[in-house]
Amino acid sequence: MKKFTLLLFSLFVIHAGNIGAQNAGCDGSRYIDDIFSTVTKTTVNYAPTVGHVNNAFTLQMDVYEPEGDNLAARPAVVLAHGGSFLFGDKSMMQPYCELLARKGYVAVSIQYRLYPFLLLGFPDSLDVFDTAVKAVGDMRAAVRFLREDAATNNQFHVDAEHVFIGGYSAGAVTALHSGFLDSTDVVPEFLQTLIENNGGLEGISGTASNHTYSSSAKAVVNMSGGLYRKEWVGLNNLPLVSIHGTQDETVNYVYGLAAGIAFLEGSSLLHQQAEAVGLWNFLETVPGGGHTNTYSDPQYEPFVDTFWVHATTLLESLTCATTDAQEAGVTGIDWSIAPSLNLLGMFSVTFPESISEADLTMYDVTGKVVLQEKNIQNQALIHIHQFPAGTYFVQLQVPGRPDLFFPPHRLVKK
Repeated sequence: MKKFTLLLFSLFVIHAGNIGAQNAGCDGSRYIDDIFSTVTKTTVNYAPTVGHVNNAFTLQMDVYEPEGDNLAARPAVVLAHGGSFLFGDKSMMQPYCELLARKGYVAVSIQYRLYPFLLLGFPDSLDVFDTAVKAVGDMRAAVRFLREDAATNNQFHVDAEHVFIGGYSAGAVTALHSGFLDSTDVVPEFLQTLIENNGGLEGISGTASNHTYSSSAKAVVNMSGGLYRKEWVGLNNLPLVSIHGTQDETVNYVYGLAAGIAFLEGSSLLHQQAEAVGLWNFLETVPGGGHTNTYSDPQYEPFVDTFWVHATTLLESLTCATTDAQEAGVTGIDWSIAPSLNLLGMFSVTFPESISEADLTMYDVTGKVVLQEKNIQNQALIHIHQFPAGTYFVQLQVPGRPDLFFPPHRLVKK
């Protein structure tokens, strides 16, 4: 699994560029395995804001930390709960925050502004979109809060370089829009108006000093969420790991009216778009799973477990792999594969003539090694007719030359 962790990270680096230095806590187990048995929770105020009826109040977050952890800086994951932007509270994400904290993360569940239907009646689609825009601003304020805390009081010992976002249902919708919607995207006029009325993409939540920090994240963890337009997912966006049931009637797996009110494109379309543009992503499809029973019905537990393996593997990869290749003396080697031979059950490998031979390893999407070829020659043909159709990752290494780095390639076998 560790080899695949590094492979996933390398794929991300190809698409997203330099990330920063390795986190000091990386040991090959932390951030993937459960290394802490108990977790502490602290509730703090994180952002003053104004509600739907111009009422001023302050948002809170629950911060979960591994008890007894003495690491000076830990990656953080900011999560938002579900509830169709009408219901719910931050306590709903406790199981996932505790799951992450046991692995060594600082996990945060945020309060965000919900639509006050008891005061204003049941919302229409514009009301829901307006509330989603407010929630995005709140999530971004939460990310900024963690970075400000790291730079000042340092209460939570967060590694400001590695902050991730995610959520379930409406919380996932919030995280997806926070992570993927930016000023370069084509936005319909009604949505642009809502964004402007709510203080722009950064929103109004947070203190003046809070707004001096970045709200950017490093990846999105999507549990049964959707995005208004899949085209907002581009090559230079964040890595994405998702889980979604095919029979979800609240946020459709493909597309539809979420909660019967607002249109969203679901995880399957986001996955297809990410694949099309070459963005690293993973989707755990839950056959027959609904919106809530995917996470509560024991028959779907293996799917949820697999999702969290992929999610934490990705987060550990982004946190732990050293990316300053030139400083480390590693030279990137340009090479290619020719997948056009797929229909014949093979592909070819081409690398510089200055390299006499290389070792090849192929992984499936779970990180399992499915093929190894030693001492292959330039323009070698690799036979893969015995493997089922699907996505694989191909890695080369020159024997005895760790200073030479081959960026891995993705291969889709048809």
